[in-house]
Amino acid sequence: MLQAMLSGVSGLQAHETRLNVIGNNIANVNTIGYKAERLTFKDQLSQTLAAASAPSGTNGGTNPDQVGLGVTVGAIDALETQGNLQSSGKPTDLAIQGNGFFVVAQNGQLLYTRDGSFDLDANGDLVDPATGAKLLGYAADATGTINTGQPVTAASSLNIPLGKLTSAKQTANVTFSGNLDAGAAIVSTKIDYTGNLDAASTPATSLPAPITRTVYDAFGNPHTIETDFTNPVDNPTGAGVPAGALRSWDVVVKTDGVVAYDSTAGKSKLYRTATGWTFADASGTPLGASIQLNGGSAANDGSLVPGAQGAAPFAVSLNYAAVTANSGTSNLDGVADGRSGSYPVRTTSVQVYDSLGVGHTVQFQYTRVPVQPGDPATATARWDWTATENGALVGSSATPGNTPLYFDANGALTAGRYQVLTITPTSGAASPFTVKVDNIKVSQFASTSTMSADSQDGFAVGTLQSFNIAPDGTITGVFSNGQNRALGQIALASFANPAGLEKVGNNNFRASANSGLPQVGAPGEAGRGQVSPGFLEMSNVDLAQEFTSLIVTQRGFQANTRIVSVVDQLMQDVLNLKQ
Repeated sequence: MLQAMLSGVSGLQAHETRLNVIGNNIANVNTIGYKAERLTFKDQLSQTLAAASAPSGTNGGTNPDQVGLGVTVGAIDALETQGNLQSSGKPTDLAIQGNGFFVVAQNGQLLYTRDGSFDLDANGDLVDPATGAKLLGYAADATGTINTGQPVTAASSLNIPLGKLTSAKQTANVTFSGNLDAGAAIVSTKIDYTGNLDAASTPATSLPAPITRTVYDAFGNPHTIETDFTNPVDNPTGAGVPAGALRSWDVVVKTDGVVAYDSTAGKSKLYRTATGWTFADASGTPLGASIQLNGGSAANDGSLVPGAQGAAPFAVSLNYAAVTANSGTSNLDGVADGRSGSYPVRTTSVQVYDSLGVGHTVQFQYTRVPVQPGDPATATARWDWTATENGALVGSSATPGNTPLYFDANGALTAGRYQVLTITPTSGAASPFTVKVDNIKVSQFASTSTMSADSQDGFAVGTLQSFNIAPDGTITGVFSNGQNRALGQIALASFANPAGLEKVGNNNFRASANSGLPQVGAPGEAGRGQVSPGFLEMSNVDLAQEFTSLIVTQRGFQANTRIVSVVDQLMQDVLNLKQ
């Protein structure tokens, strides 16, 4: 009978432990991230009264006769089911949807928890306000780059220094987009003359009529250039006559009716030699077959062609190399480049930033000019450009390494995509710094010029004002300058057997011999759950189940007390036999 009493005692002890587990579950019904526990029983050793026997030819087999020696606690398991999420509206409150644990560090020790009730401490670290344990993850560098391949250690805290962290970035790249008007006016640069100057002409016979051609300034305004050849002289001699001269002609050029070149007033005559036409300097040195209306002082230089309506004076080359010198009627012709059209200048600006976040406004000016010899073979249009800051040149199409913008017949940019600016700040920032300009999005069609900068990757200084946390755990800072930058990423740890973790209090766990090693990484990867900011995971305790288990356990406890009391009564009866 003592065995029955001891079995009843073991039942009392086992049910008492189960009551403790149930009571703990009910007590933690509102504990954040708490996982309910379940206790299971197993029987203890049994006393064998008769062993089992095998069947024989004459008798069947017999089962063993065993008497159990009571019950004991089998296991206390954690139920790793998802708890309900409760909205808190607090951005530092975090809940995990799915597998995984937050990784925290307390006194240099790595711990794990499902409790996401974090807050910012005085240093801006995300911590458990109850214990000071720091939430761990991957800190971003100054550019916002996060390396999730680095190990997470007790020093891998996540810092959000609101109101303290400042951010500025030096501009390295600017991208332009839009259109440059294919119908823009083109400034004239030359007139190519053809025809014939009568080799037999004398002042009295067959003098060519003055020839007038129209050229255009940079704004597309028309201007006339009149050329008049007179006074042919055979076999000229004297100062300034080139060797072998066969004939000379006086030349007078007028621009808009005003004399710009006059060989009778100190400028060179046009000479015919055995090798062609040429002008010559005072010593008779040939200067070529062109008059340069460039404002220069050479013997074949003339005055610049005046601009109109704000256009600058411009240079035009008058080329006579193709004119023949045959006997016969003089009949000159000439073809000028350039054209009228829409305003051929596009101005725009962009603000870039130095290393201290100081802004620099760069003014760009694009001007339509004729395609020149040596330009890309596919180019049908060319735009020269300049860039200035406070009047100082910081880049142009003539700067070494830069080029004009060239477009083909389909309006596509064929050359000049990348250009470089060099800016020298006076703010104490890194000086000078270069900015790469990308024109890949620029086109040239017969439409209003709209070319402008659509992006640049620098920004002014700003202070961290707020932050948000994404489901993948990325913490993004919002700065007062309108910029967003990653500050870090929360790490989660998963285990092969999360129920094998050892509780250490304060809703924290540590790895045990049966939990497996922590697999730490970013949320949403390798089976880890995602993070829900502004929510907390509630306890997964089911009160209905717990109260049902409580009733069953109570009945079990009561039944075991009856075993003890009955055995006690029977033992008393045995003792009474003596009387």
